[in-house]
Amino acid sequence: MAEPSPFLLSKCFSQLIGRKVTFGPTTPAMDPKIKQVFAIYNILPQEVALVVRADLALLGSIGGALVGLPDAAVKEHIRATPMDELMRDAISEVLNIAAASVTTEGRGVFVKMVTDPVYIDGAAEKAFKEPFRKNYFAVQVEGYQGGKFAILSSFVPTRL
Repeated sequence: MAEPSPFLLSKCFSQLIGRKVTFGPTTPAMDPKIKQVFAIYNILPQEVALVVRADLALLGSIGGALVGLPDAAVKEHIRATPMDELMRDAISEVLNIAAASVTTEGRGVFVKMVTDPVYIDGAAEKAFKEPFRKNYFAVQVEGYQGGKFAILSSFVPTRL
């Protein structure tokens, strides 16, 4: 199975927000003190799960850039508990559009976003806790905060 490409991820997110977004490989370590967002995808037609784990600040930056918020406003919006509607909707839209680039096998369909891993269930829970494939990226967003972005997936069978 082919790995998600830093080039294609960079291209997808850069085109989405009109700013340079750079994905590069990094170590698996995610800082437990940094708030995370977990996006759950279903890969079709194989019907397997994929989970994206990313820093809230990173997805807030991309979502904020999408809706035209400056970096200072993004920082303010992501501090809100619960997450305000504008930021939640912007991040959800980013994750929905990202479905095309987080997998190289089949078609990714965005299912939901959660901010606490206890809400990851079913096949997605297995993909999150015992991933077959793990890809870790350090991401920089021009003019905004960057962060870590991980793609965790179950085994995706390919057709020969």
